[in-house]
Amino acid sequence: MRGHLTIVLLFFASILYAQENIKGIVTDAASGEPLPGVGVMVKNTTNGTATDFNGNFMIAVTKGDVLNFSFIGFKTQEITYTNQTFLKVVLTEDNTQLDEVIVTSLGIKKEKRALGYAATDLKANELTQVKTTNVLNSLAGKVAGLQVTGASNGVASSARVVIRGENSLNLDSNGPLFILDGVPVNNRIFGVGGGTTDQADLPTDYGNGISELNSDDFESVTILKGAAASALYGSRASNGVVVITTKTAKKDQEGIGVAISSSTMFSSALRLPELQTQYGGGWGGAYASDFGTNFGPALDGSVIPHELALGEPVTRPFINRYDLNDFFKQGVGLNNTVTLSGANDKGDFLFSYGNTYNEGIVPNTNLKGNSFRFNGGYQLTDKLKATIRTNYITRGSDNLTVAGYGNQGVMYTLLWNYINTDLNELKDYWKVENQEQRKLFSWGDNPWFIVNENINAFDKTRFIGNVNLTYQFNDQWSLLGRIGMDQSNDFRWSRRSIGATRNPNGMYREQKIDFSEINADFLLSYTKDFNDFTTKTSVGANRFDQEITEGFLQGNGLSIPGLYNAQNINVTPVIRNNVFKKRINSVYGFTNIGYKNYLYLDVSVRNDWSTTLPSNNNSYFYPAASVSFIPSSAFTLPEAIDFMKVRFNIAAVGGDTDPYNLVTAYDFGTLGGTLTNPSELLNANLKPERTTSTEVGLEAMFLNRRITFDATYYTSTTEDQILNVGISGANGFGSIVTNAGEIKNSGIELALGVKPIKTDDIDWSINANFTKNKSEVVSLIDNLDTFIMGQGPDGVTLEARPGGQMGDIYGESYIRNDAGDIIYENGLPLTGNRRKVGNYNPDWMLGLSTSFSYKGFNLSAQFDIREGGDIYSYTHAIGRESGILANTLSSRNGIIGNGVVSDGAGGFVPNTQEVTAEDWAYAVPRSNAEANLFDASFVKLRQLSIGYSFNDSVLEKLQLQGLSFSLVGSNLFLWTDVPNIDPEAQGLFGGTLLPGFEVTQLPSTRSYGFKINMKL
Repeated sequence: MRGHLTIVLLFFASILYAQENIKGIVTDAASGEPLPGVGVMVKNTTNGTATDFNGNFMIAVTKGDVLNFSFIGFKTQEITYTNQTFLKVVLTEDNTQLDEVIVTSLGIKKEKRALGYAATDLKANELTQVKTTNVLNSLAGKVAGLQVTGASNGVASSARVVIRGENSLNLDSNGPLFILDGVPVNNRIFGVGGGTTDQADLPTDYGNGISELNSDDFESVTILKGAAASALYGSRASNGVVVITTKTAKKDQEGIGVAISSSTMFSSALRLPELQTQYGGGWGGAYASDFGTNFGPALDGSVIPHELALGEPVTRPFINRYDLNDFFKQGVGLNNTVTLSGANDKGDFLFSYGNTYNEGIVPNTNLKGNSFRFNGGYQLTDKLKATIRTNYITRGSDNLTVAGYGNQGVMYTLLWNYINTDLNELKDYWKVENQEQRKLFSWGDNPWFIVNENINAFDKTRFIGNVNLTYQFNDQWSLLGRIGMDQSNDFRWSRRSIGATRNPNGMYREQKIDFSEINADFLLSYTKDFNDFTTKTSVGANRFDQEITEGFLQGNGLSIPGLYNAQNINVTPVIRNNVFKKRINSVYGFTNIGYKNYLYLDVSVRNDWSTTLPSNNNSYFYPAASVSFIPSSAFTLPEAIDFMKVRFNIAAVGGDTDPYNLVTAYDFGTLGGTLTNPSELLNANLKPERTTSTEVGLEAMFLNRRITFDATYYTSTTEDQILNVGISGANGFGSIVTNAGEIKNSGIELALGVKPIKTDDIDWSINANFTKNKSEVVSLIDNLDTFIMGQGPDGVTLEARPGGQMGDIYGESYIRNDAGDIIYENGLPLTGNRRKVGNYNPDWMLGLSTSFSYKGFNLSAQFDIREGGDIYSYTHAIGRESGILANTLSSRNGIIGNGVVSDGAGGFVPNTQEVTAEDWAYAVPRSNAEANLFDASFVKLRQLSIGYSFNDSVLEKLQLQGLSFSLVGSNLFLWTDVPNIDPEAQGLFGGTLLPGFEVTQLPSTRSYGFKINMKL
């Protein structure tokens, strides 16, 4: 309830007494925080005035006046003025007021009771209580139906967001649409580099768009989950919508309000691979200089002849010197925001400046940024109001590491290393500066060389803004006109020094990505109440224009060592320039009808015309309808039931594709003035995609709102998906763009809130949300048995097959007999039999949170639980081969595998042949997905906060309006059976996150620190 304005200013001045000005503050009894926008009524006076900002007021009164304070969701309180100069007013929750208002489609505010679809509203403090580098990670575990997964790709890691399961066979097309102050904004990952195991060009994670926003600017975040909730936003909203509303100044105030938020967070590796410490570098029990494997002598302190350190012989005890903590360091994150705001009866403004600086746990990596926001509004005339929302962002890094498995990557060289090596000895990595490095192996770079010389840097500027004009013709008619822009310029450069293993002659690369999106729309609305009905009808139109320009230059050879620019490239560089343009024109309309405050009907229609589809198929129409019925308002229910609502909706959403998928044309060749055949056969007969969904839900509150409950069941079907499908190369093409595939999702969502204790001093709440979703591949196209959605390492894939589920993982597995026993040959297990081995989607998810406050003290904690799902771990596969992981110790004295061998007569007998540790390590190839697959279930302590808000006596002495201090942490603990890695890790393939694959990703981090909030 808090944060939504109901302002009643009725003043009656007494003619018998002289007026006096008094000041005061209105706070929430539960949290102690000021309440913004409190209504104030002064009785018995004719010309009293009042102002309010974040709970602080000044008002003219006379002795004997009665002051009436009201706020939505709280009990009204009356105080008689005698001769006080400062009033402290504490409001407690009123369980009978249930008219919560949230922001929905097109930025329209609606009463939540009237919504016929599921929508969850999160307040700002729920997202900023514990600061994270990527604000999307703050959503994890908080909302039923919402799955947020981090990537473990460094300090700028992206996050994958999915609402109610995956509807698209394109992994990049399953995310929701993000709306900022009513206008769509970009959250795309623009990739650079190749596959997860591309030795020549591993990808780098530069982050996704929403991570660039300053969460201290947020007022609320609303999750719109179904097609009925998001249909008005068009084709991009078929996977749900995340609506972000930023802060504005709160009605009239004297002077300028100042708010400061500052947090300092320290980070460390949440989980490092568990290493064995008993055997050093070598093979077959003997030391060897260039293997990278730890099947050498025991680390017993003996002197090993010919032991090398950076290529030079050493005489010293052969002991364990390898500690990954010598390489990974403590990271630090600094986040500071200053906000200035003011308002009067004509207008309001808010200006904020935010600064962030983060150093990662990988040496010489960082991420830094600035955010400048201005929000303002002004009543130009009695009927015309203008608002503006602008945000200018700078973001950059001096270095980000690559992601994946290859000798340009950090984890590659750390997993292929000798346990008898001291990582600190490798810090002096130059033999000849800028030309020759000191390294342990001929085939791999020194890890310190990688982080200091394999640089991936970027500078990005971004402007997001919109202007709104609202003209109120009369009480019934209004017209909204709005134009919004999201424009960014991203310049990236990468270098590899001469002497690098993969680029012995050096490398320099530039990538420039310019993004521009403009949305212009209008909305004409008519509101009319008559008898027992309330109605509102609106019609509108939107024009969407998007342009993406990419420039790319790379040369694998440098003339002068240590000089990195395009002019120093001494080979013919690879040069690309691409431009992608797209336009969608749309018209839409909707009607909201309410009857006696207990029955509501919403009907909407929209039609889009997209330039990415053929002219005869570029128009697609989709309707939506929802009903909300409130039995608690229609009938007399048992006293224990405060509120009950039943909702139902059905909706359809259309979809288009990327630009330039209609007409096949030649591609430009690598050399200037040359053309090449394209690899894709395009399709001028594409049809629009279509998603149809239904939903039924129940909401209820019991025992004076001490218990809240929300249950939802939904289904959705997506048809005619536009895909790039592989075909026989006999016709000169490797794939064809076509309509293919039907995906069906169904699931349940449950949310439960309980307040075990609620008194004037103590407030304790417990909340839980549960999600279970199933995504089924109903069909593809004729003669297509499987569609590869994602390519992992060594032939392990994500595939969609009719009758299967979204997220199925395919790869080689153990060969087994009919009884399920693994078949052995010469003491080693046999591998083959490509099949489905698992699925990365969890069986169910559960979020648990609790908050407890006592006077000024508060404690909150949040747990995120995911049961089921699988993850393929390349760290496990590589660590087995290198002998560096602790789980390789069981085979060191020889091992007899658990399985069977053929008895020569068609039967099987137990395997009894012992093999060496070295043979066992390489007996199972990396392509054996079954051997490297683990149950990805986990429990995480996502957030923990312990804080104190100072009382009024302290604030008066400090001349502050508010001051709080908190000790906070995120991802503090992890419980899982997955060895060595975070089960949330995701591989990166160019700009695509690969769920279900950990490809020697960097360790994820735990963060801990403190936060200070201050209001002047």
